[in-house]
Amino acid sequence: MGSLALRALLIGAALAASPASAQFYKDKTLTLLINYGVGGNADTEARVYQRFLTKYIPGNPNIVIQNAPGAGGANGINILGLGLGYKPDGYTMGYFTISATDSIVDNPAMKVKLSDFIYVAGARGWNVAYSRKDIPPGLSGPEDFAKAQRLFIGGYSKTSSHDTRLRLSAEIMGIPYTVVTGFPATAAINKAMAQGEVNYSGSSLPGYQTQVIPQIIQTGVGMALFQFPVIGPDGKPVGNPNLEKAGLPIFDDFYKKAFGKPPTGPKNTALLALNDFGGKMQRGLMFPPSTPAEAVKIMREAVMKVAADPEFQTEFQKVTSERADLVGADELDPLFKRIRDLDPAVKNALKEAIGE
Repeated sequence: MGSLALRALLIGAALAASPASAQFYKDKTLTLLINYGVGGNADTEARVYQRFLTKYIPGNPNIVIQNAPGAGGANGINILGLGLGYKPDGYTMGYFTISATDSIVDNPAMKVKLSDFIYVAGARGWNVAYSRKDIPPGLSGPEDFAKAQRLFIGGYSKTSSHDTRLRLSAEIMGIPYTVVTGFPATAAINKAMAQGEVNYSGSSLPGYQTQVIPQIIQTGVGMALFQFPVIGPDGKPVGNPNLEKAGLPIFDDFYKKAFGKPPTGPKNTALLALNDFGGKMQRGLMFPPSTPAEAVKIMREAVMKVAADPEFQTEFQKVTSERADLVGADELDPLFKRIRDLDPAVKNALKEAIGE
């Protein structure tokens, strides 16, 4: 047998002996598409996944980050869902900040439905509200926030969960507000707050730990107010125990202390539903519709292996001050069902909150 024939035979035998999944991503590049700007919370988190994910994907592909900010995260989602520059071939996966508002009110900026994507995993998260201390008449403590005369809310887009939860919280407390929206990332909001252009905003926990605390809290510009709860096993609002130990009550307890009674009504129900969805799937790792099943299977297994990697969790916590808390795709369907089955009065409260 000639050397060329022998070489071909050996290569063929090696390929045959290799798992088919190892060939799908071999010598390929996987793009992680982020729907917010460089340096934002989602971008910072995705870059940790970028460094660890390749070793758990058979074939060890090169992984690159592509940012597509705009329209409160809708731009990146539309780009992937509509195949604008990307094909549903398994080589582009979104790492997206998810807005429950978009799903509930059918945001016209969203050209695709979030429920149409193929989900790899979801990432839980918590959100904290914070403000400047000099909001008239001045805050000597967080409880004085309920007496604020006017809020200027720093936001991303009017239909983002971020903006909606802040508007709803202000409306439930009866505080007049103006939304200053369109900021690309947490750092930009914090800069505006430090300059007195906005005086109330919120952040997911990684951004709160790594940016809000050093830029706003420790500098004396502002203070943390409360955390937004999710729905617990008993159907009641619950918060992050570590935040509660640090003195950050859930919004419901904050309100009760300030007004002497718990918050009620469609707006409060809408706020809790919004936070429950966002808290349990703050980020979504997803493929566009029609992605090959092989790619989906490979990535679902790889992502959960990354989450179980102690080195990954150590680095993720070092970068974000929080551990990555992932849920498998099978746990996400109930969340979408809860959103679809919301009481019409609650949906209307959300629509009113965003001016729809």
